[in-house]
Amino acid sequence: MAMQLEFDPTSLPLAQLESLRFKSNQIIESIQTLQRTIDGHPSGMPAWPDVLSKYNILLSQTHNFSTSLSSSLQQQQSQINGITTQQGPQQNPYEKIVLHPQVPMTDTQLDTEIIPLLRNQQTLDVLNTENETVRRLSEHMVTRGSLGVLSGLPPPPPLEGAPTRFSQARKKPEYEDVIAECAEIRGDHDRRADRAVRAVALLREKFDWKPRVAVEVEEPEELEWDPKHGPGQHRSGAGEDPDVDIESVDGSDEDEVEGHLVDSVETPAVPSSDMDVKMG
Repeated sequence: MAMQLEFDPTSLPLAQLESLRFKSNQIIESIQTLQRTIDGHPSGMPAWPDVLSKYNILLSQTHNFSTSLSSSLQQQQSQINGITTQQGPQQNPYEKIVLHPQVPMTDTQLDTEIIPLLRNQQTLDVLNTENETVRRLSEHMVTRGSLGVLSGLPPPPPLEGAPTRFSQARKKPEYEDVIAECAEIRGDHDRRADRAVRAVALLREKFDWKPRVAVEVEEPEELEWDPKHGPGQHRSGAGEDPDVDIESVDGSDEDEVEGHLVDSVETPAVPSSDMDVKMG
């Protein structure tokens, strides 16, 4: 008969586990937000500052999560209490936690629910996304990635004006060729990024960019508001604005109408003056 050990829930660092669960949920939400940002623009990439800010948030959350996993219980308690004391050898509170079921499980449940967690296998969504990413990347590579290695076919002929050393041999690609092409792609990307950074730095030194991005703050007099008067004065001034705008817009029309009226008044006055001359 197997010996059954009693489980003591008080031995678990519940506060630390709750903190880890909260941080993991934040990471999942950040990943989903970044995915929606990228997939929400099928015709093109979204604005780079938006992508960079969401990626930096995800990177910071992942770093905090990793730091929490590697920190010790004594360090966390000293940080919470604000007291730094010299204690014995510090141990990680998660090292002695073992994942085990509380009730008997069948072999099928053990294989589908427990073993994937013990082996740290990826979830189905992450695995499918990774396979789709690898497939799209292989379509744009000369060696075609792992697909080219497993298929055993030589790479297709290169396009005009774009020869590469991987397609010149016209032989079956190996994993070393795939790794070398990935290194070449990464190097080309880094060189383009460096040139872009230098170009932006030169433009920043040459032109005064601050006035172009500065936001003009309206003064109180431009808003037609005087702090010495009450809010009623502000409302009356705001009520007069439409009349002023109407007069300014219709000013040219009124001048034109007055011009016609002056002409019509002066025109019949000429015969009367002639009659007075004749009578004189």
